[in-house]
Amino acid sequence: MKKWSILIASLLVFFSSAAWAASLEDLKRGPVLLVTAEYTPYRDLAGPELVALLKKYDIQICLCVREDQLNDELDNLYKAYEQAGLHILFWPLLPKKDGLYVNKETAEKYISYLEVIYGWAEKHNHKIDAVVVDVEPGSGGFKKMVKDMDKKSWPQAMEKFSRIIQKIHGHDSLAIGVAFPFVSDDKRRGTHGWEDLFGGPVASVDWDYLAVMMYTSWFVQMLKSAGMTFDAAHWVAYDYSVDLKNLWGDKAAVALGVTNPGEGKETVIYDSPEKIAPAIAAVREAGVRNIGIYDMKGILAAGDPEAWFKVLKDTPPGLPKKGKLAAKNFRSLVRAAGRLLEILR
Repeated sequence: MKKWSILIASLLVFFSSAAWAASLEDLKRGPVLLVTAEYTPYRDLAGPELVALLKKYDIQICLCVREDQLNDELDNLYKAYEQAGLHILFWPLLPKKDGLYVNKETAEKYISYLEVIYGWAEKHNHKIDAVVVDVEPGSGGFKKMVKDMDKKSWPQAMEKFSRIIQKIHGHDSLAIGVAFPFVSDDKRRGTHGWEDLFGGPVASVDWDYLAVMMYTSWFVQMLKSAGMTFDAAHWVAYDYSVDLKNLWGDKAAVALGVTNPGEGKETVIYDSPEKIAPAIAAVREAGVRNIGIYDMKGILAAGDPEAWFKVLKDTPPGLPKKGKLAAKNFRSLVRAAGRLLEILR
């Protein structure tokens, strides 16, 4: 009887491992459609109706996990998504005292913190399919960001970021880097000004996916007085996405938004699926297959989440009739700024 029990247990482990491996390969092949979830309570994300809709449209979630959220609610959420066959892309933030985001200064702390993340998953018998590494500058403002740029320390920074990827791969998870779209200019020119300003060598190491925060509503909010309309912002999204596709191929991913005011700073948002559809269309026109929406909170607040998921899944490629010139001028300005940043390093 004991031998049969051991045999059955072994077979269960084998088949569950094989199923997970196949599932991970599906995630790696793409395309991946997702919605980020930074502000939505886990119990709401685990609601049966929402889970059923995500399953219907084959949409995954990129889940923000703070230090105090490694708890039973996260465990229950994982169980609900595992049962539905949905992926959670694990987006861990460092403890606040350590800086929250990954950058040159916090990379070592992040490598250590990954053990906490994987320790939680092992304790609760969950498999982390992918880790989303949110590369952003630390606190201190723009002057400190410029001051912290340094060519001499760049090789060491690249080594640290490569170790982050190795650590994640060592746990059989995908490593997904997150950056601002401007880093594509660095990649094209072989420079590092934008990368260095915004935290570290995110465009210089080999991720399984590189996702850019294409928050076109930000462009409209900050540059409206300079003629940046939503049409122009969607042309910007297209133009950057063409570069991303050329540089990273099917590893390129784009997160569009924003749909909610976050911590109150955003005054221009996408408050309906109809408004964000042209942004999705522009990214698809560029050939990028992996697309996300930031953030679930705004989607749920607007009502009818199915309409948002349908737009994310079914919107065909397309471009606005207006705004191309304004987008071209914006990109020229950003490229010039990147050249200046490289000099300042």
